Amino acid sequence: MLVSLHIENIAVMKSCDISFSPGFTALTGETGAGKSIIIDSIGLLCGSRTDRSVIRNGEDRAEVSGFFCDIHPNATAICAASGISADDGEMMLSRTLTADGRSVCRINGRQVPLSVFKEIAASLINIHGQQDNWSLLNENNHLSLLDKYADDFALLEDYRSAYNEYYAKKTELDKTLKQVEKDSEERDVLEHRLKDLGSAKLKAGEEEKLLAERKRLQNAERIEKQSSFVYKALKGGDKVNAVYLLDRSIAALNSLTSVSEEYARLAERLEAAKYEIDDIADSASALSGDFDGDPTQLLTALESRLDKIERLQKKYRRDTEGLIELYNDTVMRLERLDNSEGDIELLEKELASLRKICVQKSELLSNARKKAADELSVRICSELAFLDMPNVRFTVLVTNEGAESLTSDGADCVRFMLAGASGEAPRPLSKIASGGELSRVMLAIKSVFAEADGVGTVIFDEIDAGVSGKTARKIGIKLRNASADSQVLCVTHSAQIASLAANHLMVSKTIESDRFSSSVRLLNTDERIEELSRILGGINVTDAQRKAAMDLLDAENEIN
Repeated sequence: MLVSLHIENIAVMKSCDISFSPGFTALTGETGAGKSIIIDSIGLLCGSRTDRSVIRNGEDRAEVSGFFCDIHPNATAICAASGISADDGEMMLSRTLTADGRSVCRINGRQVPLSVFKEIAASLINIHGQQDNWSLLNENNHLSLLDKYADDFALLEDYRSAYNEYYAKKTELDKTLKQVEKDSEERDVLEHRLKDLGSAKLKAGEEEKLLAERKRLQNAERIEKQSSFVYKALKGGDKVNAVYLLDRSIAALNSLTSVSEEYARLAERLEAAKYEIDDIADSASALSGDFDGDPTQLLTALESRLDKIERLQKKYRRDTEGLIELYNDTVMRLERLDNSEGDIELLEKELASLRKICVQKSELLSNARKKAADELSVRICSELAFLDMPNVRFTVLVTNEGAESLTSDGADCVRFMLAGASGEAPRPLSKIASGGELSRVMLAIKSVFAEADGVGTVIFDEIDAGVSGKTARKIGIKLRNASADSQVLCVTHSAQIASLAANHLMVSKTIESDRFSSSVRLLNTDERIEELSRILGGINVTDAQRKAAMDLLDAENEIN
């Protein structure tokens, strides 16, 4: 529960320390006294969004801090998951706002991200204001409320696991269908490209070989002339050539071997040179005639081939390697297009199987929801009967929309319905509910959900809106009964409600140094009588109003 609250430099409130007790506490005060500042400050402590405009004029920072004890195990577990210890059941939350727009959140003195701060605060405090009434009108919230009551999260998680697999397969099928449609539109382009590139029969490295061959063919005449000269000079001359001279020189050297071995070695070296020159001569001769046909005709054919390659390169803006890659990709895309019908058929079968599993699991989830909806409807109707709405029928309607309406939450549509009188057909809350009815419906829901929430402190901001008299009294009784399980704080303008509180805090506005400021104090019995009289009466408090206030305080028989 919330033990104490420190507010500093929030709006007109300079500094305020409030102590809270267990049970039911009422907060009252004249309009503009600062009750909303307290609620807004607690909202900041819960992580609500804000800006520097909440900082008191002339100050450069504002702070709200709250001390909690007797922490519920649910809150302790959430803290532990975030690495924050609350084993002693106590916790300090603080939030500081600065003029430059920064917000610093701390738990037990440790700075934490706002997201963690909000999650932990939500396990400690639940604030219910008029905006929560209107949230009831949003049917998008009804499903999550029912799931919370049904405690069907194991079934929901099991369903979502199947749904995620189904959704992934559906996404794959959709993507395949779109690709097939796109490829189908491009089939003519693909087939033309395949024919265009396929007829070229390109090979890796071909262009480089063709360029080298072109150079050789362009110099065919020179090659033949010079190669013939080399052959004749080295070996093919009629009388004198290099090989002939080498043979003569070798013989001369060999004739001198008896004189010195050095001549023998020189003869061997010439012999080796002779074989090399002989080979060079033969190779030059071979090159001179190494043309498979007329060089001019060969060059014409080669130029034609290079022109075709160049045309394809310019057309597709790729080199030869890129053209080969494009050809292979085109083949694959056409094959995929040809096989796409089989792929789609297989995906559709797999999707149907997964959808069937999802439907089965969604039906289990739907059955659990319908069972919980019936129970919740009965319990809320019972609460509403106590709150002077005995003829009102509250119904939680669960409709299974079928396989075509599967979402991550199942296939159910959940609506909170209300029938104003016997025999009247239930209609959505937004169609018939007044502000007062909404307040009581929300209080009834809060009462039913209180045990499941595990939240130690519940705050109601003007739950009495649109009600008075006997109905307001019953709301007060309901709040006091609820305080047996959790701490209940209520900002109210109703004497019927405030008089039932175990503790009564009054918010007052004062002037200090020509500036407004708000303060809070716990009222004793006499002060409570005066405050309740003020709420009941007009400008001047009368003895009759005081008597009525005392009668309201003496209400134990109503509570038990």
